[in-house]
Amino acid sequence: MDQKMLIIRAQQGDTNSFALAVQQIQDRSFRIAYSYLHDEGASMDAVCDAVEKALINIKKLRDPDKFNTWFTRIVINQCKIHLRKTKSLIYTEDEEMMGFAASPLTDEMLDLHAMLDKQPPLIRMLIQMKYVQGYTLEEIAEMTDMPLGTVKTKIYNTIKLFKQQMVPEIKEAGC
Repeated sequence: MDQKMLIIRAQQGDTNSFALAVQQIQDRSFRIAYSYLHDEGASMDAVCDAVEKALINIKKLRDPDKFNTWFTRIVINQCKIHLRKTKSLIYTEDEEMMGFAASPLTDEMLDLHAMLDKQPPLIRMLIQMKYVQGYTLEEIAEMTDMPLGTVKTKIYNTIKLFKQQMVPEIKEAGC
């Protein structure tokens, strides 16, 4: 059964259909939460809280085709709430959860990861959504409820910063 039909049934009170719809996007939702929080337990909590909120409010969703975007917004909002509550981040180095292959990383990749880790959670999430999960800028803007121009600017400025930081290292290496 396709997701749209599951959502329509969920809106009519079928909790099994809701559970199936959430199962289809749970891994992606966890990766988004993890990119924001960098903590496995907190990410699982954020997704669980999002599921609870979505179940309560599923009847308010006007367009069943927009379920993924709607649910992603709820996940992001739950991450923001968690960050406000804890005011601290715990970083667990687990590259597979972030969607990266479990292959040896080059020095350049390690440098890139270190630079990314220094960025605010929102920037890390935007970069991951664009370059790891492959979302378009328009999809990212819709999911994060940010203007498209803001998403483009934040990603462009971050990439520009990374390039500026990488060039001196390349020159020092004699390349």
